[in-house]
Amino acid sequence: MTQASDPIGKITSCSTQPHGSTPMANPLTLYIPIKQDPEIQKAAKAAHDHFVELHTGELDLFEDVHYARLVLIPNPGGSGILAICVITTFDGGMNPYLKFFWNNQALRKLFAGLAEMALVAPDPAVTDLTTFETFINSNNLSNRPDDLYQAYGHTVRQIKARFSASA
Repeated sequence: MTQASDPIGKITSCSTQPHGSTPMANPLTLYIPIKQDPEIQKAAKAAHDHFVELHTGELDLFEDVHYARLVLIPNPGGSGILAICVITTFDGGMNPYLKFFWNNQALRKLFAGLAEMALVAPDPAVTDLTTFETFINSNNLSNRPDDLYQAYGHTVRQIKARFSASA
């Protein structure tokens, strides 16, 4: 148990992860503002509409993804798409997760497409694992694993093992 302050300043005991410790799961909140031309807007909508359908198999291969989704952030006023946000929760460290993406052709193609849609092109250009990690990590709004609330302390593999054994 660690000490945490509530909004009105009372100290309470709660089971939060102390800053600097490594929780079971990690977040990725990849935020990419995109170009506003009609072709890119259409491509972003298609990526959103087919994300789960096209990438379930690849994400299942990783075996450590709790959740993954692609969200479109609308422009102010509601016309068009301002940004794409890829939100995932996974077990383990960020760079091994990103290495899996880089090594999987379909996921590499997805992220290459997102990089091409970016309003500001990745600098340096994404040409290898290191520049891919740099691009993702520099656009990740969830840079700290301890900013993720976790209701349970089990990995995806533990959960699947438990429930597949009882099925």
